[in-house]
Amino acid sequence: MQPLVLLDVDGVINDLGALCGVGRSHEIEVIRSNGYAVHIPAYMPGLIREITGNAEVWWCTTWRQRANGEIAAHLGIGTLPVVDDGTRVRNTGWKAAAASRLIAEALDQGRPVYWIEDFYGNPPREQVPSGVVFIDTAADTHDPVLRRSQLPAELLAA
Repeated sequence: MQPLVLLDVDGVINDLGALCGVGRSHEIEVIRSNGYAVHIPAYMPGLIREITGNAEVWWCTTWRQRANGEIAAHLGIGTLPVVDDGTRVRNTGWKAAAASRLIAEALDQGRPVYWIEDFYGNPPREQVPSGVVFIDTAADTHDPVLRRSQLPAELLAA
């Protein structure tokens, strides 16, 4: 069965280290989206297309529906469904409650669930159904961005 992936933007796709001026060994492409500069590693569009080709992917980001604009276009993906709590809250505390039903449905169907986020070592394990695999882009670094090595093989092209 196709996995479910919840995908964040900042600290996952938007390279926060590059945004803060940290030097990179990979090329960074800066795009404008909703008035903000978004720093996307040159490898990211291909990586995200691999994930969307192997899983059902939902945005789970404070960008909410706005992620489907310039960010999705730059990544070369179509419009993705969005986890949203119906508010405009800018912190991340709303995400677990808003995603719980979607997660539970996928797990009940026997589907793997991956949540890709910069959790900084604190994924919301107690707030979502058991069985979610948290991919923490900031677990071992204060320089969060998604790297291919963090992903399981089933989300990557065969």
